[in-house]
Amino acid sequence: MSGRKGIEMLIEQLGDPSRCNQALLGLLVKGESAVPAMARFLNSSKPSSLPEARLLAVEGLSILKGPEALDALIGVARQRLASIPDPLIRLGEETVASRSARALAEFSDEPRVVDTLLELLKGKPLIGVAEAFTKLKDPRAIPGLVSWLEEDFVAEAVRQAIVAYGDTAVPVLLDSLRYKQIRNGSETGASQRRRARLLEIICDLAKPACLDGLEDLPDDAVDRVRWNAVRLFFDKGSIAQQRRAFRVGMKFLDSSDNLLRAECEDLLLSHFRSGRDLIHKEIQRRRIMGEPAENLQPRETTLAILQRIFRKGSEVNKQG
Repeated sequence: MSGRKGIEMLIEQLGDPSRCNQALLGLLVKGESAVPAMARFLNSSKPSSLPEARLLAVEGLSILKGPEALDALIGVARQRLASIPDPLIRLGEETVASRSARALAEFSDEPRVVDTLLELLKGKPLIGVAEAFTKLKDPRAIPGLVSWLEEDFVAEAVRQAIVAYGDTAVPVLLDSLRYKQIRNGSETGASQRRRARLLEIICDLAKPACLDGLEDLPDDAVDRVRWNAVRLFFDKGSIAQQRRAFRVGMKFLDSSDNLLRAECEDLLLSHFRSGRDLIHKEIQRRRIMGEPAENLQPRETTLAILQRIFRKGSEVNKQG
């Protein structure tokens, strides 16, 4: 069997679940001679709700490389997904486009790659675009990546990409943190998610000096923003900021979210020395005033949690 016919047979086998992985290995063994056929397959095969064959072609092209491979990957990554009417097929092809975008990072020496990925940042969020910038680290991408923090399904990939930039990203993060998107008099849910996630990243990247001007965040109207501000000030704040975090943090013990209460207890205990007196005062206040009505339900009271934090923290201090 001629080399060309052999390659075409292997291309056909990409669509056979029982032979597809072996077919890809066979194409990789053929080397650059297999690139034109794989590129044609990727350009001509129809999107499907079962995109495995097209995904394998993307993987093969990203390994073998070459101009034709790059052209095919760029074409697939830039396709107009919104024009696919069937939602299942559109979802399958979105996976192919995302994987193609990620594969572009393997062509880092090609000038077209970053331009293509920057263009993709203006469209529908794709995990593969964020993953590509995790490797490429072009600073022009930071504002676009930050805007994608509003989208749940891509947020973790975006977070990893931004963290990869290190200190370079911090000024953009702080600028975006100060911006609230207001609609009908209230901040949109997307804007709230973005700001809360920004604080998580800032907690990883920012130096203490960057926290100046953020003192009002523990008073924010959004619970998750307030909570992440508490974490940020505990981790990197001044003594005054840490004590402010203690006052706000204790209020989260009244939350109906048991996981958040547990996280808050651990955080207050780990910074006990900064707010020992504040916890003592709050215990005394609650003993006199009683627990808020919302705490009168079949669960552990906030007072009991505060007493446990005080007892454990005091024991640790004695041992130290």
